[in-house]
Amino acid sequence: MRDYVNNFPIGFYREFLEEVVRQDIQIITYKDLFQNCSDRDYMSFYPEEFKQWKKKRDKNKRFLLIQHDVDLNPHLTEEVVNMEREFGVRSNIFIFSKRWAVANPNPSYPINHDFFKQAENEGFVIGYHQNALQRSEFNLQNAEQVYIDDINFLRDKYNIEFVVPHGGRGCEIDGKKFLNLDIDIPNQFKDSLRWVYNKYGVRFSRRVSDGGLRKCTDTSRLQQLDLTGTFLPSIKKGERAFLLTHPQRWGDNVIPNQTPLLASLPWYQQCCERHGVSNSVI
Repeated sequence: MRDYVNNFPIGFYREFLEEVVRQDIQIITYKDLFQNCSDRDYMSFYPEEFKQWKKKRDKNKRFLLIQHDVDLNPHLTEEVVNMEREFGVRSNIFIFSKRWAVANPNPSYPINHDFFKQAENEGFVIGYHQNALQRSEFNLQNAEQVYIDDINFLRDKYNIEFVVPHGGRGCEIDGKKFLNLDIDIPNQFKDSLRWVYNKYGVRFSRRVSDGGLRKCTDTSRLQQLDLTGTFLPSIKKGERAFLLTHPQRWGDNVIPNQTPLLASLPWYQQCCERHGVSNSVI
């Protein structure tokens, strides 16, 4: 068996992209949203950007921004990006400078920078997936320097304009819990980097994420992961919606019982059946 397990058949992502095209949903990127906008007020969720977008948008169109957080197995993100290319879709891809894990502070993160640089040249957005607190071994004083080093490393390869904090493990310091999202943008980058998701971010009418599946107890939230049957039809004209995926969750090694509540939902069982996944019913 492979050393990774997927939650969703990769064929389901193709179905989703087919529907995006069929329904003529307009794909947008963070770069599109800020192309002619000077708003950097991330702590207020970019009020001027939203005001400008509402004024300029086509009220007869439906809009969608797709974000991918590349936590591990970057080659699976390559598969997703290649599929998106087929449909003329451009997504926003957030990568680590280096990965961190509980059992190994410097685990493997074999990323093909040439591949992602080419994707950036084609209109995909590459951003920084900020894990500076974890990589500093939860040292608040050192985390900012890790952040700075990560941005400098990535900017040698990409046009890094956007940042999203990684979730995962935090730590308690003097009775307070700290996470990556508690590390602010270093002052030297506040005029060149925008925080766009997780604690602060851009405004959307609706959001869907495939994160935290094992701990999720909200069936209504899991229902929204029926991207073709529930999520896409819920986007109204004149609205912009947001989808976050972790591409390592999508592939051809799906084991449904890793997420029992999700596996109990009829739409998910039907999805697994369509794509030849066995044992979809717990």
